[in-house]
Amino acid sequence: MAASITGTLSTLNFRTFFKLRCPVCGKGKIFRGYLDTPERCPECGYYFMRETGYFLPHAPISYLAIVFFAFIVWVVVRLLLGVQSDFIVLSSILVLPAIFAVWSNRYAKMLWLAIDLWLHPPTQEDFEARGRDSRNSIE
Repeated sequence: MAASITGTLSTLNFRTFFKLRCPVCGKGKIFRGYLDTPERCPECGYYFMRETGYFLPHAPISYLAIVFFAFIVWVVVRLLLGVQSDFIVLSSILVLPAIFAVWSNRYAKMLWLAIDLWLHPPTQEDFEARGRDSRNSIE
């Protein structure tokens, strides 16, 4: 059974990544809202939340992307556009990366999920009920 599970792991292509689809089956949406954290895939049943705090490593990924974006904004505003006003430059460096942070949050989680699945391919255990679901299946 384990061979068939790892055989279903779809390669994370750009389309799967940008559509925010399950990297295991490539079909299920992994976010219901904008800032929610998924528990499991609605299509294949893969549990995304392997443990408490599973998605915490997305924070440094997101932080690095935001800092890089802020640097790019500074380069564009100060050097390419030639804006000399410190107020405008600082406002741009604060406001635009804040908007980028909200937009990129789900993609940072998706990137963490892809990295983790690459390091730890799914096993049969990753599809089994856990937590509250496991208590309901026993009764």
